Amino acid sequence: MGVAVVVIVTALGFFAFISGDDGGEPSDNPSKVPSVSSSTAARNLAKRVALTPKDWGSTFVRNSPYENTGRYWTFVDQDCIITSESLTDALDGLLRNAKESDDTVLSNSALITYKRADSAKSFVARQREPLRRCPKQGIAGSNAQYENIHEVKVPDLKGFDDLVAAEGHATVDSDGQKTDDYYTLLTASKGQFVLQASVTRNGSETQETNRDDAVNALSLMLSRLESG
Repeated sequence: MGVAVVVIVTALGFFAFISGDDGGEPSDNPSKVPSVSSSTAARNLAKRVALTPKDWGSTFVRNSPYENTGRYWTFVDQDCIITSESLTDALDGLLRNAKESDDTVLSNSALITYKRADSAKSFVARQREPLRRCPKQGIAGSNAQYENIHEVKVPDLKGFDDLVAAEGHATVDSDGQKTDDYYTLLTASKGQFVLQASVTRNGSETQETNRDDAVNALSLMLSRLESG
């Protein structure tokens, strides 16, 4: 069965909310990441860091749209609705979408470059906050509905300044049809950068695999970021 969930982070990617205050372990060497001061440099770095389909697995292909770029991202408003907003103090953002060729898995990865490290940490904090008040969420202008949105711990992920991780259940797709898709979404900061990875599959028994894939994706992105 294919995955019917809507994927969203920029104009249409995946949404960003995740784990608790103790989810990440601060890096001992934050200077390992590059320093970026222009939108062009931020975009070039993101193209090297964000994952391609083959990074997810040999049977993955590009999803459409493959890349979302710019300075708009999704946030959860006071009514627990996911909306798109301008990124304050950001140089640029890039999100790439991939999927299994048979549509059974959706995945994406993203890198946002801020002018300052405290803005990156604020982004993570803003993704964390709705987890404490919005176990159910919808999407502005869509019929999609998500339930049982909750925090998870990912103790194996090291080296980030801050980290939040969430899982949830998509029960209604954008067309208003019932669905049974489960996702894991990780958001972390490292210096002036925000890194995200998400994975979605059908059926609750897939969550452990989703989590493993998302952790591996974020770890690979961090290693590329530290390599410049």
